[in-house]
Amino acid sequence: MKEHLFPLFPDGRRGVSIAAKLSLMIIAGVGAIFLAIVFYGYSTSRAVLEEEFSARMENLGNAAESKFRQIPRVAEAVTRDLVSVLTFFNPPPGKIPEMMKVLLESHPEVSGLSIGFSKQAGDPLLRNFCPIVFRRGGAILYQDLAQELDWTVQDWYQLPLQMGKPLWTEPFFGDDGSGAMMVNYSVPVYDSSWRYLASVGASLELNWLADIISAMEVGGRGYVFLVTSNGAFVSHPRRELLMRETLFTVAEMENRPDLISLGHSMIGGETGVHSLYDPLRGRLLVFFRPVGDMGWSLGIVFPEEEVLDDIILLRRVQTFLGLGGTFALLLMVFFISGRISGPIRRLKDATQRLSSGDLNAPLPPISGRDEVALLTVSFASMRENLLLYVERLKNETAARERIASELDIARSIQMSLVPRTFPPFPKDGRIDLFARLEPAREVGGDFYDFFRTDEDHLMLVVGDVSGKGIPAALFMAVTRSFVKAIAAASGGCPSPAELMTAVNDQIVEGNEACMFVTLSFVLVDLRDGSFRYAGGGHPFPRLFGSEGAASLPPVKGPLVGAMGGMFFEEGSGKLKEGEGLFLFTDGVTEAFDADEALLSEDVMDRWLSEMRSLGSEALVSEMRRRISGFAGEAEQSDDITLLCFRYRGSETRTPQAD
Repeated sequence: MKEHLFPLFPDGRRGVSIAAKLSLMIIAGVGAIFLAIVFYGYSTSRAVLEEEFSARMENLGNAAESKFRQIPRVAEAVTRDLVSVLTFFNPPPGKIPEMMKVLLESHPEVSGLSIGFSKQAGDPLLRNFCPIVFRRGGAILYQDLAQELDWTVQDWYQLPLQMGKPLWTEPFFGDDGSGAMMVNYSVPVYDSSWRYLASVGASLELNWLADIISAMEVGGRGYVFLVTSNGAFVSHPRRELLMRETLFTVAEMENRPDLISLGHSMIGGETGVHSLYDPLRGRLLVFFRPVGDMGWSLGIVFPEEEVLDDIILLRRVQTFLGLGGTFALLLMVFFISGRISGPIRRLKDATQRLSSGDLNAPLPPISGRDEVALLTVSFASMRENLLLYVERLKNETAARERIASELDIARSIQMSLVPRTFPPFPKDGRIDLFARLEPAREVGGDFYDFFRTDEDHLMLVVGDVSGKGIPAALFMAVTRSFVKAIAAASGGCPSPAELMTAVNDQIVEGNEACMFVTLSFVLVDLRDGSFRYAGGGHPFPRLFGSEGAASLPPVKGPLVGAMGGMFFEEGSGKLKEGEGLFLFTDGVTEAFDADEALLSEDVMDRWLSEMRSLGSEALVSEMRRRISGFAGEAEQSDDITLLCFRYRGSETRTPQAD
């Protein structure tokens, strides 16, 4: 039979043969080696070219650096001169504008000078004085800004005041209508008492930037751009970006995360090379470095292919040769692997019969001592083990089915032990009662009961045996029998505390398993609604009515069956017409949700208050629904028992016997 590279499986899907897998692994290994060699050669060559590129760009940047520093230093020098005049000569306010004009005339590179005096200056004549001198139409003009605006809120005044040092402001467009970009250098000035005297500034037009950048020979399709310390463009071939956008806003508009990384590096004052991808221009290399003293950064952009033309051609040739060699190797590997996989194919045919369920199917004869022979031996051993396992599984399945049947019978027996007929006393209008029991397993240890001790007294009982399963269910049945037998022997009106004591002593006798039970007894006098109660380690019943729900006052009572001769206290109360008692086991308050949070008694009491107007059956059903809603998909961890009794009043008693 001819071997297929992609054999068809019984489910109709295609698989990959060993020959194909072997071929692919060899090809992958050889390909990985080839790619590693190509990658190493490419990365080494690329590193050399990028190093050469960085050196060339560094030379361009250094050449521009001195020019970027020259003109701003003029502004810094004239500002220092103006500060010296103010601090050493202390001229009167009327002389200051004239001195500013003289300084501006001697420094033609500077566009304007300004002095914003503090409104807390020592000289009252300076507190509302902000002289500026500026060039316009070849003339030098003077203006007192204090007559037009509040200069103290301007950046050139506030920034040196706040920072306490000289600094350059962000570029801005001048307001003379020329559209020229300008920048301001501001210096803080203090008087002899170190009070803030003024902010002194010098403004520059940035038209000199274009001359410096145009002189940089980048050639080809490269270009130069300049950004401020905040990433704002002050020079770029796209003039619509100038003073309107930053590296970061362009990155957001064009969805370019690589521009964000470049922007952080540039405003951080770093020097280096970044690789970017432009949807229109392709892969780009960007050299960047800080220039001047204003915190600005210069970027020089080149298309990557323009820098790496030689290495890109080399990579293409290597790729073509690698693919050709890989194809030839693939043909050779397929031929060899086909010769190897024949014995495996025969073993496959034999094991298909095993997989279909025929465990008695023969395996091919064992020849040689290679891996296929060892695999055949393993399959033979597996077949024998499977035969033994199938036989054992049949026996275990029959046993589990028998146990499941017995558990179903046990559950039916357990549920028959508790009252399930409601209403239980249909002819006695004083009683509204309903109860519900849900074991966490097939059988459990919770139980409830209610019975008349005489014509006018009703005993309510709820219990919870330690543990779960059949042992707990058996102990529950014994405990219930003790309660009813002892109550019957006690007469028509037994004391709940005395009944609890007698039950405890009876259970302790012969309790070799050391199990125990929690109990809650309530004896209700149906004539007037009065009741007495006792508890043995059990949650106390809730009294509910028109005013809400609350726990009955606690009385002392240890676990029942743990130790003989124990003392149990008794409490009492009285139900008004329409009020009721709610008895439950801890499977309610200890229910978990999907996050393993407890329901708690506070939540149950709140629900009970909300449901206080419902009849007993409706109240129990709604409480169970809310518990299920709280637990959600979480598995029930404990038995849940609910019993609700509502007193309808003595006047509803009927003369007929139940």
